[in-house]
Amino acid sequence: MLRNSRPVSRWAIVCAALLIASVAAAQARVEARRIRVEDPSGVALAAFHRALARTGEGRARATIWGASHVASDQYPGFLREALQRRHGDGGPGFVLPAMPFSLYAHRGVRVAPAGGWRAVRVRGRHRAPDAYGPFGVALDASGAARARAELVRGTVDRAVVYFMRQPGGGTLDIVLQPGGERRRIDTSGVRGAETLELRGAIRALDVRAIGDGPVRLFGVSLERERGVIVDSLGIPGSRLGDRLPWDDVLLRPQVGALAPDLIVLAYGTNESGRGRPLARVRRDADEAVRRARALAPDASCLLIGPSDWPDRASGGGWAPRARTTQIVELQRELAARHGCGFFDLVALQGGPGLMPRWVEADLALDDHVHFTDEGHRIIARILSRALMP
Repeated sequence: MLRNSRPVSRWAIVCAALLIASVAAAQARVEARRIRVEDPSGVALAAFHRALARTGEGRARATIWGASHVASDQYPGFLREALQRRHGDGGPGFVLPAMPFSLYAHRGVRVAPAGGWRAVRVRGRHRAPDAYGPFGVALDASGAARARAELVRGTVDRAVVYFMRQPGGGTLDIVLQPGGERRRIDTSGVRGAETLELRGAIRALDVRAIGDGPVRLFGVSLERERGVIVDSLGIPGSRLGDRLPWDDVLLRPQVGALAPDLIVLAYGTNESGRGRPLARVRRDADEAVRRARALAPDASCLLIGPSDWPDRASGGGWAPRARTTQIVELQRELAARHGCGFFDLVALQGGPGLMPRWVEADLALDDHVHFTDEGHRIIARILSRALMP
């Protein structure tokens, strides 16, 4: 022991043990909550339940679009693990093979840096109608560029490459690992969205734009023949209305290729902030849900509402944010109108204004907006129970 160090007092050890026990008890109380999917129709999840029942012979797929809670494959990643333990591992699903933004991550796949690729998406004032692909983010290359998606463990049975054909388009060079099988795609032609399916025992996929013309890559889907797939398609800071500039004509065949049995729209926290009038939020959200349903009319549908985002109180503490409650009610109404289920994330947290308790229990970060890994893990476990028949 160093001479100047002081032994830890017995009282300090007791206090630390009490704090750990208190945090563990708070986490256990949260996880014990039973939050159901609100479904006035009684059939909002029927297609997904049918798909789960046949995973021994095929796949069940849930495609989750959302904002920052989804962007780093947080609770969707834990949800994927929970469902795959019960119904079989259908693979990681749809991923971008190059980093589109700093927070992007996937629990089952390592992806390459963005070098040579430029991410194109709806952001702030950039709201130009365009082909953004299933993720809502397209990867553009005007010269040579490399991308790679590598499974953390195991192999998949097939990889589906999603790309855009365009006048003067360049060449994509694709190499499968292990084995080194190579395929080349000439992306020139009439503007349209296309896919290329590759089969075999695939551990990694290298995608290279060789630099002979512009290339737009929408992503790759890594899949197995049987089990559950959960696609995690989240963009930080996004809102439901950000989907409106997406070109649905090109997106429709891409969503058709994914063939989701459940589509999930997990937005609302960013809409809870000050800014756009509530009437405009309602109008945009209604149109976004309608169009999302039209992309996959045979799939089940679920809206996941905003998380609690308290306001700073005048005395320095935290107070419930009235607009969060308004967004929850707005989304609950939209879910019922469009035949979707609704999952109330604020109710899961215990009610409006209780995010500080999640921070104290090490389930949320000090920004009182985002969750810790343990918080996401608990959300996923409660959600997985709610999704069961």
